[in-house]
Amino acid sequence: MQRIRHAAAIVASFAALAIASTYPLIGRITNHVASDLGDPLLVAWMLAWDADRLRHGLAGVWDAPNFFPYRHTLLYSEHFLGVAIFTAPIQWLTGNAILTYNIAFLGSFVVAGCGMYALARRLTGRSDAAFIAGLIFAFYPFRASHSSHLQLLMIGWLPLSVWALHRYFDTGRLRDLLLSTGFYLLQTLTAGYFAYYGLLPLSFVAVWELLRRRPATRQLLAHGAAAAALAGIVMLPVVSAYAQVRRDSGLRRSVDEIKSQSADVGDYVSASPSLRLWGGIGSGRGEHELFPGVTAVALAAWSLALRRRSRAIGLYASLFAAAFILSLGPEPRVFGHSIGMPGPYAALLRVVPGLDGLRVPARLAIVCQMALAVLAAFGAADLIDRFGSASVRQGIRRAIVTTILGALIAAEGWPRLGAPPFDPQGDARDRAGYAYLASLPRGGAIELPTAAERLLDEFVYQYMTLVHHHPIVNGHSGYVSPLAVWLRGGHSPLRESGRQEDAIDMLRSIGVRYVVVHRDAYEDAGLRDEVLRALSNDRLAIAQQTFERMTVAVLAPADPPPPVNGSAVPRESIAAQASDEPDRLPFLFDGDRDSRWLTARPQSGDEWLTLAFDRPREVAGVRLQLGARSFGDYPRALRIESADDGDWRTLFEGSVLPHLARGIVKDGEYPFIEIPLPPNRTETLRLSQHGRANTFFWSIHELELVERR
Repeated sequence: MQRIRHAAAIVASFAALAIASTYPLIGRITNHVASDLGDPLLVAWMLAWDADRLRHGLAGVWDAPNFFPYRHTLLYSEHFLGVAIFTAPIQWLTGNAILTYNIAFLGSFVVAGCGMYALARRLTGRSDAAFIAGLIFAFYPFRASHSSHLQLLMIGWLPLSVWALHRYFDTGRLRDLLLSTGFYLLQTLTAGYFAYYGLLPLSFVAVWELLRRRPATRQLLAHGAAAAALAGIVMLPVVSAYAQVRRDSGLRRSVDEIKSQSADVGDYVSASPSLRLWGGIGSGRGEHELFPGVTAVALAAWSLALRRRSRAIGLYASLFAAAFILSLGPEPRVFGHSIGMPGPYAALLRVVPGLDGLRVPARLAIVCQMALAVLAAFGAADLIDRFGSASVRQGIRRAIVTTILGALIAAEGWPRLGAPPFDPQGDARDRAGYAYLASLPRGGAIELPTAAERLLDEFVYQYMTLVHHHPIVNGHSGYVSPLAVWLRGGHSPLRESGRQEDAIDMLRSIGVRYVVVHRDAYEDAGLRDEVLRALSNDRLAIAQQTFERMTVAVLAPADPPPPVNGSAVPRESIAAQASDEPDRLPFLFDGDRDSRWLTARPQSGDEWLTLAFDRPREVAGVRLQLGARSFGDYPRALRIESADDGDWRTLFEGSVLPHLARGIVKDGEYPFIEIPLPPNRTETLRLSQHGRANTFFWSIHELELVERR
């Protein structure tokens, strides 16, 4: 009972501090969102989705209702199952995703503080020093920079995993090793980064304990096999799903992107502007605000002077150094200047599968802070002893020193936390429209307008799937589908005046059944009116309902295109001519997807290509390949004609947008515009472009002609 009361007191203390540091969130916990309306809405939506899938035995959990028509889109970011298994009952009981998220947010302080408390208490044998370590880990300044990233706040499972591993080597009991594995899995299921980064402290502790204790090999192997089996059972479905998404969608980060999100040595003296005490020091921003706090550093430095008191100090100092160096990424920099040689992270990128899917090596600062908190616990223990003399008032003096240290740590990490209002059922003015949408048969939907500069709207659109339950093309996550990137970008057909009927037809072609138009959200009233006129076309839409601020249209189903079957016409059998840039024609057939033929001038309606064959051929289809950098260079109005004995016959005429959208869904980097053709006997094929575009060329990266078998 004494242990239970002690644990309850520690939990209550961290909970009270979490409530105080985030005040007045606690009074608005049901209808305000901690931090902002970006990533917190994403996570609230994920936790609600996970809770729904947990109720159904996790059936279809990866196929979240964003980024239609892609699959496994929950895995475009963290899946948060490690949090949802605890918060799902709250979601089931209340149906309030905002309340559920806010409770998880507050709980992240408690889990981080208690996890570090357990680790530091085991290493120091002191409750007062352990509480100081817990404060450092739960309230250190880094958290203010990531107040909207729950996965980087819910980090208490990692020190608990290390605590249980130390305990295993003390006791030799399998259950302690399985406990360590379980906490590691919880951390991994909360933040995928720690599937990799969490192995660093665990490896350091394991090697240190093995060298120190030299346990029996046979027992160690048997226990290790049991722990590995547990990890495999839990992680294999997750790893398999991520691997499939990685293959299908190319979810990896470029080396340049990883370098840009690596820490600079100077980032460790940069702090978030939202901190009340240290706000804005240094030049880092966002992921580059890694300031650990003066009190934590001072206590840790003091512990290094006392290394003789515990060999664990050397272990955690080494762990800090390793995590610090790795956080600098593949090309370490010191206050903006490269050191001129690659770091060890570069070698890991080459040999560790999947590591290139992690964008931000700077997040290894969390491991640095964990090591720093442990070191600070030893420093705090010594200071408390020095000022708490062996007198009647010893306990009082120790309590005073502990309180002063705690107050300093809390002050350094105290944030100015935003909490904007958000109704968990959505804006009252839109409820009738969403209720109508919810009453319709399940099908793909898109909400308009969609644009890169309206990113917060994408979070709201995604959240509202909890209300209407349809999958949507929209959304935002760690990765964004190639189709969504295109449709919200500057070359989106949904933003191009004069093309809205073609754009709606394009949406039909990829299976979209419903279009939701937020009329007041359009900055360009002319474009809004053009969208509404297109949705009034009976060929494109079969029903339309207007509400206070929304219009919901039901699209007519589109017939699937016939397949293009056959073999490629040999390149040497084709003689090409062009209206523009004839010297670039060889790029059409060179097999290099990054080279291209282009007009080098905006589309004006008079561009053409002719393709003469060595003999008459039956052309089943034409494939025009683009690249991600040239999505806007599709022909605005294409005509394909065939000549046989000098007589020209039109085989295709119109918009290529439906074909391009289907191509982007299949391959987001180098999509084909695949156009099936009716039966023909062709000696010469002519492709002519009759549309106009203010800025975009007509480009083709590779041209493939398919001959019907």
